[in-house]
Amino acid sequence: MASLYNRSGIWYISYSVGGRRFRISTGTQDKKLAQIRFDDLKVKLFKGELGVHHVATSSSSIADFFKRFTEYAKGNYSNKYLQSDLSRIHTLQEFLARKGVKHLHAITPGIIEEFMTVVLEGRKPKTKKNYLALIKTILNYGVKWGVLEKNPLVGVKAPKIVKTFHFFSQKEVAKLIENAKEPVRTAIIILVNTGLRRDELFNLRWRDVDLAAKKLRVWPYESFVPKGKRPRSVPLNKPVLRALRKLRAEDKKAEYVFRPYTSMYSIYEKFSNLVKSLGMKGTLHDLRHTFASHLAMAGVPIPVLKDLLGHSDISTTMIYAHLSPNVHQAAVDKLVFD
Repeated sequence: MASLYNRSGIWYISYSVGGRRFRISTGTQDKKLAQIRFDDLKVKLFKGELGVHHVATSSSSIADFFKRFTEYAKGNYSNKYLQSDLSRIHTLQEFLARKGVKHLHAITPGIIEEFMTVVLEGRKPKTKKNYLALIKTILNYGVKWGVLEKNPLVGVKAPKIVKTFHFFSQKEVAKLIENAKEPVRTAIIILVNTGLRRDELFNLRWRDVDLAAKKLRVWPYESFVPKGKRPRSVPLNKPVLRALRKLRAEDKKAEYVFRPYTSMYSIYEKFSNLVKSLGMKGTLHDLRHTFASHLAMAGVPIPVLKDLLGHSDISTTMIYAHLSPNVHQAAVDKLVFD
């Protein structure tokens, strides 16, 4: 028993073999072409040429499927991640072509493990994790679109990521501020005193800064969605207030706090050059780690730190817990039962 049906503009074929139900995509929106492929499948069913393990059709070729997924990604993925994902898809597709893997159903855990080992040799665990997540997503769409019966990578685990971070000492921060030129100097002061992410700073608008109330809010806009997708309020200390007031006085009509002056990439590059020139190591993002680390060492509770950083899960904030003073000893020392 077989049937032809349409879903979201694509024609699919549903059929049973050996008591099992299969659903496959014809890979076309043209009903006449879909009917031809449907009639061909019915002939194969009649001749017994379709076994229980048969899943592949002409529409399941790697080239056709990846082309379809790429078009889907362009229309549905955020521009922030689209280019990196398309680049990863291209890298995977080249590897599969070299291996002679032409159909989606031929992708196995072993092939992907070889890809992770050979092609991604020397890459960071986080990079490998991102690749695996993307490949699983692609194959999930294969199942969703009826090209695959199931995702072959279900159960395949990404490499464990040992979370490490670097932060600057107080002397290093002072040295960075002393030697930085504008607008890098102001960016350093704001980032190290607020813990803002780079994207949050360079998408910050003056409407979200309340100098009188000594706070700013990280807010989602159509062109920018903060990590965690949740708005938060960030208190401002004296160094940040001075820096922001100076910026505002220089351009009272600006919409963005930083965009009128320079781009994020320009500041990122200049900061990297500054760090190297001073014989230090570190990135612009390490200023966020510096903010969190020094607060933890000052005894700020982890839950408070979580809120300031905008973490959705406190387990993320726990990487700073080892820096906290021995609050447990101080706690029990408050008791005097003797």
